[in-house]
Formats: sequence, structure tokens, C-alpha cells
Amino acid sequence: MSTVLVSRSGPIATLTLNRPERLNAVSEELYEALIGHLVVADSDPQVRCVILHGAGRAFCAGADLKAHRSGTRTPAEQAHYLDLAQRACEQIQRMDTPVVAAVAGYALGAGAELAVSADFLVMAEDAQIGFPEVSIGTFVGGGVTHRLPRLIGLRRAADLLILGERCDGTRAFDWGLAYASVSGDILLDTARGLAESLAAKAPLPLARMKAALRRDDPLDVALATEPRQILELMATRDWAEGVAAFAERRTPVFEGK
Repeated sequence: MSTVLVSRSGPIATLTLNRPERLNAVSEELYEALIGHLVVADSDPQVRCVILHGAGRAFCAGADLKAHRSGTRTPAEQAHYLDLAQRACEQIQRMDTPVVAAVAGYALGAGAELAVSADFLVMAEDAQIGFPEVSIGTFVGGGVTHRLPRLIGLRRAADLLILGERCDGTRAFDWGLAYASVSGDILLDTARGLAESLAAKAPLPLARMKAALRRDDPLDVALATEPRQILELMATRDWAEGVAAFAERRTPVFEGK
């Protein structure tokens, strides 16, 4: 059985972590499949948004501690596992296509790293996200030490990363970590509604905006690069379509060209 399931609905690709018997705990196979499907989705111009969620009762409970405890991985295999973990989170963060994470149940450790890597996080009100690494003698990955303080501030990031506190969907929304906190029965519908909104945006400036926000340029760099971005976009068909649609009071249809 595939560790990651893929489905398509129009311009939206849904990737489902599929180890429900292990609460979707990550493995080498899951990371490899996830990276591959993310790369394929990002290279397909017909895919305008990706939804990432988990099968069963959890988004992802983190590392498969049963596999870790077995002690069968060599140092090289451990390094390979960690490289896959970093690449999965980096792919989500760096890909042009926006990613929405829909979190039910638990997103812990490696699962939380995947969730906060997404551009938008939709959580069930009773879902829990947390980073237990320091409490169990290890460390976070996925660029979390850089990304999380930028999302929620240094003090709240310390609560999660150092104290190991868990954050439910309601608090995640209050803190600005989650785009929305909803009842579990409408979680996927809410994520799909957000994905449809993102899919209707112009993909070229969306990708550039995502990259600019990720870079967090100093003010002087932003002031210098923004006009260049605009000039380059003004040479695209989508820019002309956006202007025409505004003048004609209709919804634009963007091609990504």
C-alpha cells in the first residue's frame, strides 16, 4: 500500500499521508513518496494548489519511534533519513505551488515540521501540534528554528520548542499560526475552499510572492526588487488578462504564462 495517496480535483492535488495504523508516523518510504509527489505537483502547470493531510485519526504523529528504537539503522542510514526529512520540508516551503496543510488529531515532531512548512495551516479545533524533541533528547528539523519564530514570535516559539507545550487548533488560530480553526467535520471542506481560492490566483505573481516572503529581504533590497518583479510580470499574458478582467468586471482566467 502506498504511503502517500494522490487525488486530483480540477487544479487541486490532495496528498494523503497513508500510514494510519501508525498515526502516519514518518518513514523513509513516506518521505521519499511525499517528496516525489510534491515535485510532480509543482512541475504540473495544471496543479494550482496542494492539500496535505493524513489518513485516519492523525495528520502525522512524528517519527516512528518503533523503527528508531530497533537500533538497526547505520549512521549512514540515519543521515539519509534526516536528509529526506529536511528535503520534504524544504520542498513544501520552496515550491512555487501553494500548500495547505489540513491537520486533524496530532501533528507532532516531524509531523509538526511538515505542517508548519505549509503556506497555510487549517486545524481542527481539538487537533494538537507540538514539538516534543527537547523533552525526549533530540532536536527539531525542517528549518523550524528559523520559520516558527517568524510565524508566531520568539516567546511563543520558545513555549513550543523548549518547553514542549502543545498547541490546539483554537490557540494556533489565536496565535496566527493557523489560517483557520474549525470543527473536525468541516476540516477538509475548509481546506478545499481555501485551496480553490488559491488556485484562482495568478500563479506567476503568487510564486514570486511566496519566494519573497520566504526570503524576508531587508527593506532596501525589497524596495529595489519589487519594481523589477512588477516589470517582469507586466510582460506576461496573465498580467494583460488581469487588467482586461478588471476593466470588464469579470473574473480573470489565468494561464500561468
